[in-house]
Amino acid sequence: MTALAAEHLTDLKHAIHAPDITHQAAQPAVRAELSQLAHVLVRYHDQIATGFGVPHTHDHGVRDAARRASALITHAEQLLGPRPTTETPETVLAEKIRCVSIALGCGLDLLASHAPSTLTHPISADAPAIAATDTARTLLHRLSDHTATVAHLAKHTGGPSETASRPLLTAAVLSRVFGKNERPPINPVPLHRTPERIPPKVDENLAEAVAGIGASIQRLKNPTTPDSIATWRYLARAAAITCDLNSKTILQLTRRMEELNELQHVARLKQVTQSVRATSGRWKAIIRRWDTYDSFGHPAAGMATDASDLIIRLGRLIHTDPAWTPSPRASHQVRPPDQLAATMSDAARVATVALKALEACNIIAAHHRTAINDLAVIGVLQQQQQRPTFSPRVPASIRRLLGLYEAAETQGAETITVAGRTIEALSSHNSRYTDEARLIIRRSATSGQSALAAAGFPAPIDECLTAPQAVVSPTAPTSKSSNTQKPNVL
Repeated sequence: MTALAAEHLTDLKHAIHAPDITHQAAQPAVRAELSQLAHVLVRYHDQIATGFGVPHTHDHGVRDAARRASALITHAEQLLGPRPTTETPETVLAEKIRCVSIALGCGLDLLASHAPSTLTHPISADAPAIAATDTARTLLHRLSDHTATVAHLAKHTGGPSETASRPLLTAAVLSRVFGKNERPPINPVPLHRTPERIPPKVDENLAEAVAGIGASIQRLKNPTTPDSIATWRYLARAAAITCDLNSKTILQLTRRMEELNELQHVARLKQVTQSVRATSGRWKAIIRRWDTYDSFGHPAAGMATDASDLIIRLGRLIHTDPAWTPSPRASHQVRPPDQLAATMSDAARVATVALKALEACNIIAAHHRTAINDLAVIGVLQQQQQRPTFSPRVPASIRRLLGLYEAAETQGAETITVAGRTIEALSSHNSRYTDEARLIIRRSATSGQSALAAAGFPAPIDECLTAPQAVVSPTAPTSKSSNTQKPNVL
C-alpha cells in the first residue's frame, strides 16, 4: 500500500509545480484533505513510536524521533483545520490528496492487524518483524517524503493554515534524518502483479490444480490483453459452464458431509447448490441474448485462454477423466465424494476453490463495460443507416443486456456470501480458509472499505472481517476510478 501511496504522491509533487497551484490549494476542500492526510501521518508515527504495540528492543532514537514528529504533525493538523465531511472530493487536487490518505491508511491498518489490541487474539508471526527497529527506520524514511509534500502544499493554502508548513517541514527533516538507512531491509511488494499462465496438464494433483486455478483467476482479474465483443461473448459462456461445474462440486461435497455424518453442513451446502444454479441461470440468459447478435469474430487469446484453463481444471477436479475437456463427448462421470474430499479440511479447500471461481464469474459480470459500449455503438450506427436522426438512442436490446449483466452480478454476490458463510462453518478449525472466505465476501459486497482508511479506521481490520455482513447488492460506485462502475451507454 505504501507503493501505491507513492504513486499518488508523485501526482501531488507534479501538482505543486502547476501554474495555478495557489488557486487550487486555496480551496477549503484541499485544506480539509491535507488535514486528513496529516491525521493519517500522525497515526503512522504514533504506531512507530509504540512499536505497533509489540514488545521490542530499545533502539537508537528512531521511536523517539517518531514521537516528536507526531507532535509536530498534530500541531500542523490543527492549523489546517477540520477534516473533510464529504464522501466525494470536491476538486481534482483534493481527490489526489485523498487517494494518498486512503492508500496510507489501508497500509497502516494492515500492519496494525498483525498485533491485535485485544488479549484474546495472539500476535501474528510477522509482528516482530513489523516492530523491529530496521522496519521502523524504513517506514519513517518513507513517511518523510509524504510529510514534506504536505508541507509544500500547505504553503499555498493561504491564511493561517499556511503556517502549518513549518512544523511539517521540521517533522519531515526529523523523520528523514533518523530514518536514514543505507540498506533498507524491506522492499515494497509490486501491486497488481499478474502471474504467468500455468497451462493445464494431465494427472495434476490437487495442489497443482489449485495453484493453476488461482493463477487463472488472478489473470482474469488483471487482464493483460485488450478485450473485445467476441471475448465477452465467450466469457459469458465460460461463466455459465463454471457455475455448472461448481454446482456439481458442491453437490458432491454435500454427499460427502452425509457420509461423514456432518449433517449440520448439509442444509447449508444444499442452499449453496441452489444459489449457484440460480447464478448459472442468469448467465445462460446473457448467453441467449448474445446469441441474437452476429459473431464478431474470434475471442482474444488472453482472457479467453485463462477462462478456458479455469474450466478445464474445475472439470478435472470434479470428473474422473484426468484429461477431461469441455466438449459434447466429455465424460459426465464425477468423482466419488470420498475421492473429492477425504477429510473436512479437503472439503473446505475444494469449497474455497469453488468460491474463488464464483468470484471470477462476478468479476466478469462487473467488467462488461467495453462489450456493452461497443455493442451500443454498433447498434446506433445500424439505426442511423436505417433511419437517420439527429438524436440517436441506444437500442432497447442493449439496455436489456445491461440489465441481465447487473442481475448476474447481484445474484453472484448473493451466491458468494452464501458459499463464503458455508466455508466459514466447514473450516471452523482452519483459519486459513475462513479468512480467505471472509475477504472474498467483503470484496463482493462492494461496501466501500477504502473510505475507512480516510476516516481514520475506527475499527481494526480483523473486526471488519469478523463482523456479520449483510448481503449487499452491488451498485455502481460514484468514484470514477472504480472497476465496477456502470457502463456509460445510457
